[in-house]
Amino acid sequence: MYKGMKSRVWKGGLLSLVAVMLLTAVIGCSSNGNNKGGTDEGGTGDGKGQSGPFSFSYVRPTWGPSTYTKGGAYEKELFKRANVNINIRIIPVVDYDATIKTTAASGDMPDVIWGWGPVDAFWKELQDEGAFVKINDYLDQYPAVKSAVPDGIWDKMADDKGDIYFIPNLIYPVVPFFITYRADIFEKLNIAEPTTIREFEDALQKIKDSGLGIVPLTHGNTVPFWAGKDIGTSFGTTSGWAPSKEDPSKIVPPEMQEEHLNFKFWLQDLKKRGLFDEEAGVNPDASFGETKFKAGRAAVMLGGGLNQITELRKSEPNASIKIMSPLTGLNGEKGGTRVVFPQDRGFYINVKAKDKVDQIFQFLNWSLTEGTEFRRYGIEGKTFTIDPEGRKVPIPDADREADYKAAQIEPLRFLDPMSEKLDWEAKELEFIGIGIADQFEYYKSMFEKYAATPYNDYKDPTVTSPTNAEIGPQIWEDYMAKVDGSILTDFKLTKEVYKQARQKWLDAGGQKIIDEVNELQSDKSEPNYVE
Repeated sequence: MYKGMKSRVWKGGLLSLVAVMLLTAVIGCSSNGNNKGGTDEGGTGDGKGQSGPFSFSYVRPTWGPSTYTKGGAYEKELFKRANVNINIRIIPVVDYDATIKTTAASGDMPDVIWGWGPVDAFWKELQDEGAFVKINDYLDQYPAVKSAVPDGIWDKMADDKGDIYFIPNLIYPVVPFFITYRADIFEKLNIAEPTTIREFEDALQKIKDSGLGIVPLTHGNTVPFWAGKDIGTSFGTTSGWAPSKEDPSKIVPPEMQEEHLNFKFWLQDLKKRGLFDEEAGVNPDASFGETKFKAGRAAVMLGGGLNQITELRKSEPNASIKIMSPLTGLNGEKGGTRVVFPQDRGFYINVKAKDKVDQIFQFLNWSLTEGTEFRRYGIEGKTFTIDPEGRKVPIPDADREADYKAAQIEPLRFLDPMSEKLDWEAKELEFIGIGIADQFEYYKSMFEKYAATPYNDYKDPTVTSPTNAEIGPQIWEDYMAKVDGSILTDFKLTKEVYKQARQKWLDAGGQKIIDEVNELQSDKSEPNYVE
């Protein structure tokens, strides 16, 4: 689909899809009524009877601000329509893995639990120990759930017996994390749009020296280095496993790659110089950077978009946002986008909730059939309007009533089919809703610029090292966690000190982990999830 992307087709046709985009999902899923059977309002669309309300507990991460409160109007409407009663717990994404692993290890898990699935050693071990319900038969009984996920991804979720326990949360593999900037500020300071890393640094310095009192560079709603994954490509890093420079027949993790360290310590240098947000790597609230950008207190954001303009113009009526083209690196590296595996977490069903599994699948199946319209668009006048052409146009989050904002809806999301992750028409409607319809073609062209130069993680996420499963987290904590987590907070930390810690990690078992991955993964060619 894009130049530079090799063709590698997965079983099941994941990659026969014809459009590319990161669809900003609008709302959660639901169904309606207490009728039974058939496809009547309130039925499951599969001929099964329904009674209820169905009740289950649910925990998941949230990427936006953690302002969800139970009992809101949207939640009540969902529960009424879906004939469910869900006890929801949310955890900010930056804290989720550590918090939920402690919960899971204690055995005190909710009925439905978000996790990384069998691609993660911790979750795979729990799965193998019988902590979760096997769902093969339910996938056969509820075809809408099964067909929402391409066969190739189901194959990746299956164990060596072909058993599946995990429902993956799908993402489209091309997810550009744009470098967005305040075009009005650049114009005011007579700064041309940068095309290289050096020009980018110079632009940030001019902003710092301008006297405007604005943060030159911040980042979006995730950890700093992942928010900067695409500017990292301008240093040649995949932010994942890649062929070793010493032996290209082997792959090594990012910690072993000079390009990756160059990128991380470059961000450290920017922060030392006051060019990168002083809260980066410090503030546990993942949304702090976007909050600053939308409030007019930051000039450039890693991992941004154009949709921040609505709230930005409340404080800066004449503000404008643009997207920088991928930057050329210090040694001529061509920037692009870090391509991702088409799964970002997902959910298990607790084996202790096995008596609720059929009800949970009825709920999911309905949300993907008769409930699709509500799941995608929500409630007319609250989350969308209908334009003269009959199209459902999302209401910008900033203009919604409190009970219908994204923070009230995201915690209620479960499963969206892969086909909805690549819908340019829906993306255009989002731009219409925000009031920047004239920017859609520009956005799409910038998406294609980033996608034209993909950087892939060479490691198959389903390949797991036995040594890593046994001691990996511990030796990482013992030798690497402090240095890797301190790059943006300890300005005395150097690459040399980092490499010394890395050697201790290698000697303690890290090298064995790398060797086992290379032994177990026979195909080390560059993956590609798009035709």
